[in-house]
Amino acid sequence: MSETTESVDNDKDASSRLLNLINNVNSILDISISSDKLSFFINSSCFVDACKALLERNVQIRFILQSPPKNTEDFKHISSAASKIKYLEGVQGISAISDSEYFSLNSNPADSRYNDVFSTTNKTILSIVKKSFDALFSNAISYLETSTQTSDEFNILPPSMRFKVDVEISDQIVHFLTDSKFIYIYSTIGAMLLGYQNYLEYFEKIQTQLKAKQHAGVRWITSIQSRNELRLVKNLLQMGIDIRHTPDRPPFDFALSDKYFACAIERNEENKLILDNMLLNDDRANLTFYNMIFEKLWNSAIGAQDRIKEMERGNDDNIAVVSDSTESLHKLFELFTLAKKEILIILPSTNGFFRTEMSGGFKMLNRMGTKGIRVRVLTLPDQENSSEIKKIQSKYPDIYFRDLEPVITSFNRIMVIDRENTVILEVTDDGQLKFTEALGKAIFIDGSKTSETIASIFDSLWTQSEIHNRLKEAHEKLKVHGKMQSRFMDLVAHELRTPLQSILGITEILKEDIQNNDQNFMLQIIMSNARRLRRLSENILDITRLEGNILYLNKEEFSLNELVKSTISDYITNIEYNKSISFEYKNFDKEFVVTADKFRITQVIQNLVDNSIRFTKSKGGKIVLTLSEKIIHSKEIVVISVTDNGEGLKPELLSRLFTKFSSDSYYGAGIGLYLCRKLIEAHGGRIWAMNNKNKNGCTFSFGIPKKG
Repeated sequence: MSETTESVDNDKDASSRLLNLINNVNSILDISISSDKLSFFINSSCFVDACKALLERNVQIRFILQSPPKNTEDFKHISSAASKIKYLEGVQGISAISDSEYFSLNSNPADSRYNDVFSTTNKTILSIVKKSFDALFSNAISYLETSTQTSDEFNILPPSMRFKVDVEISDQIVHFLTDSKFIYIYSTIGAMLLGYQNYLEYFEKIQTQLKAKQHAGVRWITSIQSRNELRLVKNLLQMGIDIRHTPDRPPFDFALSDKYFACAIERNEENKLILDNMLLNDDRANLTFYNMIFEKLWNSAIGAQDRIKEMERGNDDNIAVVSDSTESLHKLFELFTLAKKEILIILPSTNGFFRTEMSGGFKMLNRMGTKGIRVRVLTLPDQENSSEIKKIQSKYPDIYFRDLEPVITSFNRIMVIDRENTVILEVTDDGQLKFTEALGKAIFIDGSKTSETIASIFDSLWTQSEIHNRLKEAHEKLKVHGKMQSRFMDLVAHELRTPLQSILGITEILKEDIQNNDQNFMLQIIMSNARRLRRLSENILDITRLEGNILYLNKEEFSLNELVKSTISDYITNIEYNKSISFEYKNFDKEFVVTADKFRITQVIQNLVDNSIRFTKSKGGKIVLTLSEKIIHSKEIVVISVTDNGEGLKPELLSRLFTKFSSDSYYGAGIGLYLCRKLIEAHGGRIWAMNNKNKNGCTFSFGIPKKG
């Protein structure tokens, strides 16, 4: 094994060494890159392409970056080359570790034009640097997992990250909560939120013990000043925690149990609430003194429920303007944490969409969606980046995305939480990658009046988007079929309907004048076939209207019994159909009244009866019409069945019976049953057919809702 350390040319030799290592990876590759070397890696496309090739072979590639990429394009490049990305300050130069080689590159402190490059295949060194990288990776902040960035640049970390609690102090808090028979707490609302986000499971256990009469429960005094804080208080009240409000903000936080007095000293640093000192003792005198203090505070405070009613009676919404973008993001995610039902987001910027993805915002919202919170996002369509946007959206099945029509020119983001809180984030520089640099002021509106209004506007935009998508789809279909349909309809209207009307009219006149029975019989045949052709033309026109969504139902209430008998009487008096076929009615002693399009239901019955007559024997033919009623999914359904003793249905035809042009017979064009299906489905019903069990004929049935 060789081991070398040398100064080499700034780009050429270093690039060659690194590329050679990447190309020879077998199963895993670990890379750390400082901010000043990121461009060296990204701008040389051969590195990114080589990593992509490894990913295609299912090689795992882990990156540790010193800081987030400066722009969207750099992020796209680095994310396309990685399985996982994390963020850790203090990373220097470039280090790469493969199965068999270690490479590091750092600027030469004596001359920045050169790099110090170290390359080795020594197994001992490899083992050490691998363990070192594993340790760094485990302590790094999650930045990109399975192609989803979760940097704290947007501060979309778990909300508990707003609080920084020393591990030892956290252990003390857990011990205080678990080793108790009662808990009294006097704290700010911030400390209450800390407890809710970090120690909720322990409070839930206490409430379980309270129900079992093994614990006296929790009493909590705090100062409730904003409607934003109400949901937190309500959540704890619903758990069974007893809360009271004091108008004065607590000067310091303390808590009591039957065994301990606890006092936490907190400070605010870079917009984080830091708990780095905590007093916990079991001095009985101290416990007695603070127990007396707490009882006085408790007796002078008012119930949280009364405070909530007092605040909710207020007619005006509470509006707060936050200038610091970091603080506004913290406040926003506190609201997200307390969301119970719904989050609405208007995101009218492609860059804003990518910022949210890079910062892990969509990943966090998707997690909330999995918990039953309905998350809806309106985004601006972008044809140039549509495939990439759709790919990102597909990763989050619990977020509902829709395109916002480009009528809003503002880049500002609007969010509504549970229709009670509204947040408007001012975007001052939409080109920035980091939210803290892109955002300006934020407006927090606490109250249902404004939130309900904005939510209503959101709902309208959401519905408008849905209608627009449907119209767009319909428009695309019309563009393809419009000319063909128009020509076809003109052909049917002029080439079939007009001549048929003349034939029928003249034949009717001749029939009245001619007394010869044989001649009358031939005229009847002409009229019957002309009517059949007219019905065919009408069917074709109706299918064209249905497929073009221009056929409308004229619903009315009528008796199905009377409609069926009236339709069948026309067949009985028709000589052409006098094939010694008998008609029978079953279950007609009960009246079946429906709300439907009478003309269209008549069409369906005629088509089904026509179909039965065609395939029924001339002698001994029988057609049975049956009415019945069913309850399906709590709806009353009326079913009409037409049963014959004819030839029956061929098995190969059954599966496509109600599709267009499905006939294999010289009797018809195969559109009558297709039209029946479309008309019944337009009524919200269903049609089906089967051969009779005695292998003699078949039965056609359709069901429609009784109330339309």
